Amino acid sequence: MKIHFITGATGFVGKYLVNALLEKGESVWILVLPTENASASVRSQAIFRDQLVKNPGSLRIVEGDIRTENLGIADSVIEELRSHEVVFWHLAANLSFASENRADVQNTNFIGTANVVNLANKVARKFIHMSTAYVCGNSRSFGESELDKGQKFRNHYEKSKFKAEKYVRDNCKLSHIIFRPSVIIGDAYRGKAEGCTFGYYRYMFMFHFFKKQVVKALQENGFISFCLRSLGTRYDAKNDTLTMPALVIPYPKNRHVDLVTVDYVVESMIRLHEKNLSNITVHLTHHNPPKFNFMLQAVLSDLGYQRMKLIPVPAWIFKSFIKSLYFFVVPIRKYTKSVMWYVPYFTDPCHFERSAAETHLENPPEILRELVSRINKYAKENILDDIEI
Repeated sequence: MKIHFITGATGFVGKYLVNALLEKGESVWILVLPTENASASVRSQAIFRDQLVKNPGSLRIVEGDIRTENLGIADSVIEELRSHEVVFWHLAANLSFASENRADVQNTNFIGTANVVNLANKVARKFIHMSTAYVCGNSRSFGESELDKGQKFRNHYEKSKFKAEKYVRDNCKLSHIIFRPSVIIGDAYRGKAEGCTFGYYRYMFMFHFFKKQVVKALQENGFISFCLRSLGTRYDAKNDTLTMPALVIPYPKNRHVDLVTVDYVVESMIRLHEKNLSNITVHLTHHNPPKFNFMLQAVLSDLGYQRMKLIPVPAWIFKSFIKSLYFFVVPIRKYTKSVMWYVPYFTDPCHFERSAAETHLENPPEILRELVSRINKYAKENILDDIEI
């Protein structure tokens, strides 16, 4: 029997992959890490309740931890895996850029990948690894077959993913595919978007929080309210719109954001797996990434901002503006810092070769206004108000 064994199944992309494979009638086993407050079974029930009811015999929970030898899986389960045709999908990763999480990122992304590869070599027939396009570091162009170009890494997340991919290339004895997506967007379910897990949500939350503070100030009718109103600031509670004609927001001119949708990423991974391609690396990046100002305008509009001014500036001025926010706007410093981490991904873009994707896949869907509005609407209704500073 064929079994799809997945690490990182409780993550953003992992959940979509589990759903897609189950819908195709596949048998899926997922490795789930227990926490102090919940067992692997309890965590899985919360995330995959509907799937477990609908596919009781097709979805199996395996308790374990990729940071330990043999992933902490019981010997009996490993022996059971040996008797099946196993396709090993490795998606688990720590996405943190924070310096205080450096050790955890290293243990999960590199040591964890080494443990996963070593076990897969024993029990699986095929290995599929989720890397990232940003193993490119500060390179300005990057080929799918390239890995070590002497690039400098902008954070320890990039470096850990580089080391993990190198381990796969050097040590995986199985037929394997390495996928490198760019920034993935979509309807992140509540559990994975809490705390602004993704860079896109971090930017959105900044403007959401700012709007709440302005509205609060207007309602208090104090000196700040007087100043805001004298500048033409108005809040329409019925339509939840904030008019701010004095608000000027700079953005880096002539810059794009390389975004791909989660459904495109998952469908592409499954499609290339089914083609039985072997030992290739695939950039799941966009052939026509949207402009930064398009995304910024969409976020502001969907959050209810009206009549603000967007001003194009050179990239270095935009970087300076973000840094000034960090130093002077103390209440949201925590999130401004995290926004700063993502600035290089659109101010210093890389050109990604897409030969494998262009040969074997259709182009990703265009990032159109309707799509962005749907994602923003979901975030506004389900995520942003639950985030705590």
